Amino acid sequence: MNKPRIEQARPEHIPSVAARMREADRREVLAYRRHTPEEALRFSLSRSLFARTVVVDGRPVLMYGVGVPTLLGSTGSPWLLATDAVYEVLFSFLKYSRPVVRHMQSLFPRLENHVHADNALSIRWLQWCGFSIDDTPELFNGEPFYLFRRNADV
Repeated sequence: MNKPRIEQARPEHIPSVAARMREADRREVLAYRRHTPEEALRFSLSRSLFARTVVVDGRPVLMYGVGVPTLLGSTGSPWLLATDAVYEVLFSFLKYSRPVVRHMQSLFPRLENHVHADNALSIRWLQWCGFSIDDTPELFNGEPFYLFRRNADV
């Protein structure tokens, strides 16, 4: 396996990531917006000020970015959707996570989005990256989601 490469996210990365998306991410995008994996990736990419794809051996492993919920706001919506291949590059993924979040924070003083309450691995990773997780879930389409946020002073 070659070293992971980070590229500008492009629409042609979407089919590969969508077809192999982690089950937890697949369930989350369906519950949150009733999107298929492909719809969720297209939606997120189309609203992103900054978006990247991690590619290993010519295959996209995950896509991430920070979206702009409103044109005049100072809040960005970070997102990340991955395939199970992320576990094969876990050390690199963790090594670059905090610097990427700091870059997102340089674009937006406040970052926030929602994570499914059952997505324990993502919740632990978000906390490791410096996000706070609300204690009380909100319901989206009948499913529990926690608001996560991070302010520039972190």
